[in-house]
Amino acid sequence: MFDSFNLSINFDITGFLEKEEDIYTKYPGDFLIIDRFPMIINKSMEWFAPLDFCFSQNEQTPKEFFEVEKKFINTLTILSSYSSLWVQSSYYFSQGEVPDFFTNEEKEYLLKMKDNPFIQIISPKELNNYLKLSLRGYEQTIIYLPELKIIAWVNELIVSVFVQDKKYRKLIETICLTEGLYLREK
Repeated sequence: MFDSFNLSINFDITGFLEKEEDIYTKYPGDFLIIDRFPMIINKSMEWFAPLDFCFSQNEQTPKEFFEVEKKFINTLTILSSYSSLWVQSSYYFSQGEVPDFFTNEEKEYLLKMKDNPFIQIISPKELNNYLKLSLRGYEQTIIYLPELKIIAWVNELIVSVFVQDKKYRKLIETICLTEGLYLREK
């Protein structure tokens, strides 16, 4: 699976969890960002505060968070339907417990990751759990789509995407715009 990317980056059990910047340094023109904003926002602007929301297990999470989270899940699920799908999560290396917001069935999917650092995902339901873990800020998830030559690093409400084959940029852009997200250069 990883041979299809033809990258001159060493690959080991950690996969590309800590190699996003190494890949970006070698291939800067092949990176895109999926974001809820069309460009970087100056966070010191007063009016940005209501837009700067995140998931909170202890406090009430704004409903807007779940609306945006759904856009990311839909975007990545649609994109994943065009290739076999492999996932890697920092959860494999984590000593933490599965967060309480997951059901018992969802926890079972996540516990599979404890047995193997890379798993092939066969259903959108499985993917949904790993994406929630990352979009809610608990762990990083990397999505590998070998037939599309795409690697996506999911971190909270932003996704960094390495697109080795430029012919798939338009596909990503179309999916993002349809789902209400933006695609921009990294």
